[in-house]
Amino acid sequence: MTRSLTVINSFSLLVVSLLAHTNAAAQFNTSITDSIYHQPWVLHTEIFNDLSNTQLALLREEPGGELSRSLIYLETDAKYFESKVLEAINQLFGLPGFSKIAGDISQSWSEPLTRVNQNLDIVYRHLGLQNDPQVIEARATTQTLINILAKQRAFEKDVYNSLGRGLKPLVVDMANRWWLCSEGLTGLVVKITGRPTESD
Repeated sequence: MTRSLTVINSFSLLVVSLLAHTNAAAQFNTSITDSIYHQPWVLHTEIFNDLSNTQLALLREEPGGELSRSLIYLETDAKYFESKVLEAINQLFGLPGFSKIAGDISQSWSEPLTRVNQNLDIVYRHLGLQNDPQVIEARATTQTLINILAKQRAFEKDVYNSLGRGLKPLVVDMANRWWLCSEGLTGLVVKITGRPTESD
């Protein structure tokens, strides 16, 4: 990540943090709601919060094999997804014609999230929780988010509506929604692995 991009990142996140809680009145009926973006990570995190310290320790300390690889992949994809979200936020605030690439961005986000869902399935199978109703619900909400992003249209519609109305609070609200989705995934992975993610 270049120095200039880092500066833009800082500016974008500052704008998001300052206005995130002051623009509720400017929200409109989005195609991809806060719940669709955030609920998967809330539900998954609740499951891991309910595990004992012993269960978490055994999960994290298993040497080698499929489970160990899955934890590494989860960290890698969470970090990659965060970088793609930050890149999109920077482009949203600084790239003319951003709406023209919205579909490509939506598709690109679905790919790491697909891998995340697959690796979460492996983790749940190792824990013997794959048939737990909470797990089934959490994975279903994750798949819903993936499917919507892969189809592109809903994401494109939100971008067109936000930018087309010419109201900065709507654009900031959308960026904040994306960032909180990324934060939710990052927080989940930290909970699972017990290791904080490193910043670029």
